[in-house]
Amino acid sequence: MLMNSLAALALGFALDMMFGDPKIAVYPQNLIKKMVAKLDGAFRRNYQSLPEAQRMAGIMMTCLTLIIVGGICVALLIIGYRLDNLLGIVLEGLMCWSSLSIRSLRTAASGVMRAARSGNLIGAQKRIKLLTFRDTDDMNMDGLIQCAIESVSENTTDWAVAPIFWTAIFGGAGGFIYRTVNIIDNTVGYKTDTYVNFGRFPAKLDDLLTFIPARIAALLMRLNAAFLHLDSKNASAVYHRDRRKSPSPNSAQTMSVCAGALGIQLGSDEYYGGQLVRKPVIGNRNKPCEPNDIYWSNQLLLGSSLYAILITAIVRVVIFLL
Repeated sequence: MLMNSLAALALGFALDMMFGDPKIAVYPQNLIKKMVAKLDGAFRRNYQSLPEAQRMAGIMMTCLTLIIVGGICVALLIIGYRLDNLLGIVLEGLMCWSSLSIRSLRTAASGVMRAARSGNLIGAQKRIKLLTFRDTDDMNMDGLIQCAIESVSENTTDWAVAPIFWTAIFGGAGGFIYRTVNIIDNTVGYKTDTYVNFGRFPAKLDDLLTFIPARIAALLMRLNAAFLHLDSKNASAVYHRDRRKSPSPNSAQTMSVCAGALGIQLGSDEYYGGQLVRKPVIGNRNKPCEPNDIYWSNQLLLGSSLYAILITAIVRVVIFLL
């Protein structure tokens, strides 16, 4: 099973690099988003508005979603591997593909970069919505560029390294279940009046599952910054100073490395659904954010992902040989 899961991860990574996240309704990520939206309405709106009741509703919704997704994943893998080893690898590879969003993240950020280079503010505002749930309609071009870099650097963990990490331990099902938690958090985990209690449990669960991968991602990004001949020394300095400057225990890990490597400042107050979420600044403003910085943040994302795949392959092969 060690080598089967490794082959499945390689297949999933290749499919993600070729196709990204398809917009078709039956793509697993899209199905989960629809299920979470329906369960959100079924649980949150049918419980009393008391904080305790809303927190319990959030726990029940999260657990039910994970039971459904986990049960389907395990059933598919058992059936697939029993019928044919190759079929099992393909099914597990599809789970790995569904847990990753590396190409889609790079493509969306590149769209913002091209719009910024041509001075197309409306185009940049349109494409930034593929990267974030923030309120972006009133952002100027500088804010949109910064937002794109922040989204790429933060999601290097959530959409790339963390799914690879959990796939390395528990196979394709592990990576896909992690991504399901991340989707739930992205959907209902905001610190707004609507979701401050209902989304508390999925947000904390996502923080817990991302804690170790975020630190691994930061290390891999620092290594990649050196490989790309970016300012790796400043990346390390900013990382050690600012890695805890975030409401989340994880998001500043890779953001601080990216800010230091590019010599820019990230982070600021954000608005979600018209509500203010205060976030501290990260890095030093040695220069303003530029469209080319989006390109380099994409390179940091890709390199960190490749390093994670390589390390997983080495570890699995060594364990297999031993």
